[in-house]
Amino acid sequence: KCHFDYDPATDSLIPCKEAGLKFMAGDLLQIVNQDDPNWWQACHVEGGSAGLVPSQLLEEKRKAFVKRDGEVTPTSGALCGSLSGKRKKR
Repeated sequence: KCHFDYDPATDSLIPCKEAGLKFMAGDLLQIVNQDDPNWWQACHVEGGSAGLVPSQLLEEKRKAFVKRDGEVTPTSGALCGSLSGKRKKR
C-alpha cells in the first residue's frame, strides 16, 4: 500500500520519465522486480502495465537531503558576520 503520492513527470531523479508509474497514497501496488537498489518495477494491483517506482531506500535518501521549509542552513547567509572573532578597533 502506497504511503505517498508519486508523479514521474515531476521527478528529477528518474532515469526515464516515460517508464515511471504514477500512483497516489492508498493505491495498492505489486512489486515485480527489486533488483535495482533505487528503482523498482511495479504495477497497480487492479491491473495495468508495469513501471518504475522509487525504492524505499531512494525515498529515504531523498527525504534526508530535501531542505524543509524555513530550515536555516549555514550557506543561507543567515549567520554571516555573527560568528566573526575579529572586531574593528576604535
